[in-house]
Amino acid sequence: MSLAESPVHSSSSDDFTGFLERALGSGSSHSSPDEEADYESDDGSERSTKRRKVENLGSIDETQGSTSQIFVEENSEASPKKDICTHPGSVKDLCIVCGQRVDEKSGVPLGYIHKDFWLNNDEIDRVRSTDIKKSLHLKKLYLVLDLDHTLLNSTHLNHMTAEEEYLHSQTDSLQDVSDGSLFRVDVMHMMTKLRPFVRKFLKEASEMFEMYIYTMGERAYALEMAKLLDPRKEYFGDRVISRDDGTQKHQKGLDVVLGHESAALILDDTENGYQCCSPLL
Repeated sequence: MSLAESPVHSSSSDDFTGFLERALGSGSSHSSPDEEADYESDDGSERSTKRRKVENLGSIDETQGSTSQIFVEENSEASPKKDICTHPGSVKDLCIVCGQRVDEKSGVPLGYIHKDFWLNNDEIDRVRSTDIKKSLHLKKLYLVLDLDHTLLNSTHLNHMTAEEEYLHSQTDSLQDVSDGSLFRVDVMHMMTKLRPFVRKFLKEASEMFEMYIYTMGERAYALEMAKLLDPRKEYFGDRVISRDDGTQKHQKGLDVVLGHESAALILDDTENGYQCCSPLL
């Protein structure tokens, strides 16, 4: 299957919003069918949808995180065809809607959702406007969480002192991380300690917020820490952002967060670590 034939290339912008929701793991785990029905009726839209499982997004390179299997909502009624495509975004220089090559990239890279994935600014604004309506209806805001010195602490194994060597025998198994707090992550050559009560915090916060991880660590580190904090992907889905995903060097930015900045809260140990989409928070 070519990229242009992939179900990601939908003529309906609503379908593409559905793709983003599935990729980010948002919405469905926090709202009941009745709530979703109420939300749709508030907007005056009554549409029948069908879902179909997509195995791999065609011939696109392997996705980041677990987005290789997603569900795409498609309108059961065919959408009117448009003569001119506005190219709302691209994957590997190909438009996500029409499949044509996009020579000039504009907008924001969202590699944490899908490798080589970009959305233009107008499409990001549209997605945020749609999502904020649903979030406000469900009485939820967005919570952007730092990792180090906020949710956990990590140190390289070769940085541990002789007095700390005993901790190697105190670590919990990586086979079952649901109850552990101190882990030896050999793939990263690190020892990681979760903050006390962090699991209780995440569970309760998930009922009030759509949550993101945002760290200045490398992507491989971010994903390993996300496995410790959220092994079942109940809280973050694939909303794990690293320094590799940012648009500003050595600085975090809310431009890569698909939530409206006016409804975003940040929990970070660095006071001036974020550059927001427009004015600073």
